[in-house]
Amino acid sequence: MAYQFVSIDPVTRVEGEVRAVIVIDDKGEVKDAYYQTLEIRGFEAFCKGRAVEELPRITSAVCGVCSWAHHVASGKTLDVLFGREPPPTAKKLREIAYFMQIIDSHLLHFIVMALPDFALPNAPPELRNIAGLLREDPKVATLFLKSRSIIKDIEEVFGGKPIHTAFVLPGGISRRFTKEDIEKIDKLTKELYNIVDYIVDYFNKKILKSEIFQKYLYDDAYMLRTYYMGIVGESDTLNFYDGELKIIDSSGREVARFDAMEYTKYIAEHMTNWAYSKFPYLKWLGWKGFNEEYLVRVGPLARLNVIDRIPSERAQEEYEHMVDVFGDKPIHNTMAYHWARIIETLHSIERMRDMIQETDLLSNDILNLEGEPRYEGVGVIEAPRGVLIHHYKANEELLATHVNIITPTTLNNAAINTELKKVAKKILSKKVINDDTLNKLEMSIRAYDPCNSCATHYMDLNGRKLFTVLIVDSNGHILNKIGYKSQEVVIGCPK
Repeated sequence: MAYQFVSIDPVTRVEGEVRAVIVIDDKGEVKDAYYQTLEIRGFEAFCKGRAVEELPRITSAVCGVCSWAHHVASGKTLDVLFGREPPPTAKKLREIAYFMQIIDSHLLHFIVMALPDFALPNAPPELRNIAGLLREDPKVATLFLKSRSIIKDIEEVFGGKPIHTAFVLPGGISRRFTKEDIEKIDKLTKELYNIVDYIVDYFNKKILKSEIFQKYLYDDAYMLRTYYMGIVGESDTLNFYDGELKIIDSSGREVARFDAMEYTKYIAEHMTNWAYSKFPYLKWLGWKGFNEEYLVRVGPLARLNVIDRIPSERAQEEYEHMVDVFGDKPIHNTMAYHWARIIETLHSIERMRDMIQETDLLSNDILNLEGEPRYEGVGVIEAPRGVLIHHYKANEELLATHVNIITPTTLNNAAINTELKKVAKKILSKKVINDDTLNKLEMSIRAYDPCNSCATHYMDLNGRKLFTVLIVDSNGHILNKIGYKSQEVVIGCPK
């Protein structure tokens, strides 16, 4: 049987290097679809042997977009490993700082990655991007660019620099805050609130009610009935920084609730021979392949599915409206991820504005150096894209002996592949393939806001021959093939 291969390489408007490959049989029917991460970063491997106290700084470089998420998750992991409970002021300042990560990433994705599909649906590919938005809707684009500047200024107040900071330490934070610091953050967040307010209104009036967004929002191809997992705070409220992990099934029934240190009882990881990213799955269900009824999803939509309430006034109103529109929870419509991001962005700036007024932020009690090392720790946080898990073990010298990082894009990996095939079957089978149909495939991927740099860290060959390295020249000619067990590598033209 002859097969046709449709490749989108690279997938555009996503973070990191990735391609989508659709396999079509000789009858014109979609047989398979693959979402392939094409980079291998190796962070888990080269963190081994390092002093564990260095890991919050090292892992913040996993990704420039998710830098604060990895930094804070790593710091929380070391709180447990060192046996140090951070003082209340340190926890509050960590949480306030982390809201910036949520706002920064969500606005970046909505304006740059997702919005062109809905605001510029008829634009040619070369203008269906932020440049096209600057031409067609300059106010929303310029306000976004202004927000980037404000966010970086706020992050510098907390960490000394916007990304790859050294703000979080085991048991606390690295600096005390002054009255001037708080006043500066207060001023900047007021300005940022006005921008977020405009973008929320823009989404509600121009995007949410638009014909194209409604079309994809209720399209069955862009819908998976899965399990959902997220952190819940006190009384099952939305909380990005701390709480228990809660899992619900596709009907909304709670099926698991556990602390971070227990995650290995509930989550396992599957590997394939065609992608550098793993495929986590719910352990009690087992790996059942790309079958949506056995998959778990994380991220903004999953968080709003597992919580009962958002602890900020306007965001709670938006959340109630969203649930009313769909009639019930859980919401399975993948395009609703975009809507959920807007709600979470509003919540984050509301909570920042409230928390920055608290009186104990100037306390000198910001670091706890007491505690008995446990030599193992797990830290969990809600990264913008979903649940992020860091798990470290250390020896008596406090050097890392085990590092495992499970990212939200990894947790969503199976769902992305499953939905890609579902969409491909609807729009590609026996139909003309053009830029428009290929973009519809990419839209299913972009809804998850995948961060592929975060998702590829480590390969455990476990005795299996999974890959061959090809050495090529500038013209693409293969100069040498190297199996993974090769002891000698020859690079360059053979003599």
